[in-house]
Amino acid sequence: VPSKAEVYENLKQVLIEEFGFEDAQIQPTTRLVDDLDLDSIDWINMAVALEVRTGRKLQEQDLGGIRTIQDVVDVVHHRLQIT
Repeated sequence: VPSKAEVYENLKQVLIEEFGFEDAQIQPTTRLVDDLDLDSIDWINMAVALEVRTGRKLQEQDLGGIRTIQDVVDVVHHRLQIT
C-alpha cells in the first residue's frame, strides 16, 4: 500500500499533468473548488486519473466530503488499504 506521501505525489502529478496547475499551487491545504476552481467535470476527470494511476475504483461516497488536497489524499489512501 502506498504511503500518504506517495498518494500526495500521485495526486500532485495528476493535477499538474492533466489540469496544467503549477507545482506551487498544490499544497495539502489547497481547496479544490475555492482555490483551484475545479468544477464537477474536473472532479470526475481527477477521480478517473487517480483510478488509472492507483488501479482502484473510487466510490461516489468517497468524493462527497472532499474539500482540500489532503482530503483527496486521505480518501485515496483509505481506499487503497481496504481494497
